[in-house]
Amino acid sequence: MKCSPQGLIKRFQSGVFSGLPLLWFALFLNLSGFGAITPPDFQRDILPVLQEFCFDCHGDGSKKGGVSLEPKASTGMAPKGDDAEFPLWLSVWKNLDGSLMPPADKPKPSEEQTKALKHWIERSVFKLDPEKPDPGRVTIRRLNRSEYRNTVRDLTGIDFAVLDQFPTDDSGYGFDTIGDVLSVSPLLLEKYLEAAQSIVETSLRSPTPNNLQRLIPYGPHPKIADQREALAKWTIERFAERSFRRPVEAQILDRLLAIFRQAETEPNPSFENSLSHAFTAILSSPRFLFRTELQPQPDDPSKIQPLDEFALASRLSYFLWNTLPDEELRSLAAKGELRNKLRQQVDRMIQDWRFPQFVSSFVGQWLQTRDVETTPVQPPAILKNRDFDASYKVFSGPVRQAMRMETELLFQHLVRENLPALELLTAQYTFLNESLAKFYEIPDVKGKDMRKVELPPESSRGGILTHGSFLVVTSNPTRTSPVKRGQFVLENLLGTPPPPPPPNIPPLETAGNNKGHSLSMRELMELHRSKPLCASCHARMDPIGLALEEFNALGMIQKNSTSDTSGKLITGETFANTRELSQVLAASRRHDFYTCITEKLLIYALGRGMEYYDLPTIEKIVATLEQGPGPFREIIYSIVESVPFQMRRGNSQKLSKSF
Repeated sequence: MKCSPQGLIKRFQSGVFSGLPLLWFALFLNLSGFGAITPPDFQRDILPVLQEFCFDCHGDGSKKGGVSLEPKASTGMAPKGDDAEFPLWLSVWKNLDGSLMPPADKPKPSEEQTKALKHWIERSVFKLDPEKPDPGRVTIRRLNRSEYRNTVRDLTGIDFAVLDQFPTDDSGYGFDTIGDVLSVSPLLLEKYLEAAQSIVETSLRSPTPNNLQRLIPYGPHPKIADQREALAKWTIERFAERSFRRPVEAQILDRLLAIFRQAETEPNPSFENSLSHAFTAILSSPRFLFRTELQPQPDDPSKIQPLDEFALASRLSYFLWNTLPDEELRSLAAKGELRNKLRQQVDRMIQDWRFPQFVSSFVGQWLQTRDVETTPVQPPAILKNRDFDASYKVFSGPVRQAMRMETELLFQHLVRENLPALELLTAQYTFLNESLAKFYEIPDVKGKDMRKVELPPESSRGGILTHGSFLVVTSNPTRTSPVKRGQFVLENLLGTPPPPPPPNIPPLETAGNNKGHSLSMRELMELHRSKPLCASCHARMDPIGLALEEFNALGMIQKNSTSDTSGKLITGETFANTRELSQVLAASRRHDFYTCITEKLLIYALGRGMEYYDLPTIEKIVATLEQGPGPFREIIYSIVESVPFQMRRGNSQKLSKSF
């Protein structure tokens, strides 16, 4: 039986819902789709919860960790503009969402109380309105090196050597797709012009007919000027539309045609040479080098507009392919049909040969697999083998390359097969070739090609915490690093990074110099974190890192190890080894994992950091995952259908507080 909000309120007041707190009832109305409601009252609903669960450490005169909620909370006022309180409440929200506060040994608010606190922060502090979501602002983005290389290849067939010609792209929030850091210097502009000239010249001289036909139609070219210009206009417009990822405005086409006409005044001009000047102008144009998203009133922050379908096609293709839209995406955009067929296109694109380009770029940066081939390690010291050459034959270049492929292929498999995202942590299979299987001491794997391999039930391996790529990049050159490994898990898998360490921290090895005997890694860590200033952060990182001590700095299982790998997370969960840790992360900490992977994919796809106004989008995606098995593809569906992906607002000086 359906009932209006007013009817439900009357039934509550008449005792039908007796025994339920009014606060819970208000949240029920909101979550049941009855529209906006008044946020919880601070004095009645929020302050008592803060007093009961927070003020022991952060109020009543206490200021643990330099944080006091009392003077801010007692006013019940939301911060405005760049108020210094704003980052505080974002931190409170994140700690509540990750169940990091109150600590595991302290009483915790109920689920309803936690939701009420988060709801109050969202509505009263951040002033978020789910009915009017803020899609945020994305700085116009330059193509990064890999996007440039892929785009040029798909346009011309030329594989341009970007690594030799262009400087390394800056990164932000862990990725090189961030608009705010993809700047352009005068030197880089010169390199783009030189690159455009080289690419066009190489294409026109290519012995491969297909490469030439990508630019200039096949067949004899006309001699009569009017016919030459008509064909040139068609050719230039066709190439410019593909290069600019949208229809070309008449005035831009006229300018390009004028370049062709100027070249035609030279003595005995060839059709190809005259066109080459226009092609060079196209490939050095800001409309090619930047991913433009046209918007009416771009400087008005109150104007929120849907992306036009050509911009949407570009966002989609550079997200999932790292290159320009293909003919099908462009055709759907031209017909205005892409927005209504996004899921079908996502399915098609995931199965396409270009999808591994996204996997290599995203996973390579998120899980740092691109670093495993170059991370400095010293196999002789780790293996305690004086034979230098033999040690490097064990940990060889092909083994490093296979480690990278192992992690990337697992991620790709989960997305393509639409399997639960949590299998990234718990999969009882992996991807190996003969060299990596031999390194891991897994029998019966032959050949150079990577393939899916089922792991025996008793195997210590399974999930990315046992992948060589993760174990190597989180180690020091001569030994493991529980701190690095723990920090990596917190930051890249749970999204709950510890604060930066204080300056002048001595090396771990110095902790046991005066003990007169060899100490275990756990004993060294206990000495290292003995200072109160270090203890709180190490309590979060060390149990995770020490659980991984069953693997050495090269990712090999440490045989006959006496290391104690048991531990307890700061949130209270216990485990005995790496496998149990993976299961804990996939079970009781799955909310953190879903939130983290959603944030990482959103950052990569949008080209900006996450802001306070993205919280509703993140919460909505995570809630969808938690309702079922949480398939990886559902995250991608939800992102491309989200307000931040499909819309944008004008520029402004609006307060920005990234996570």
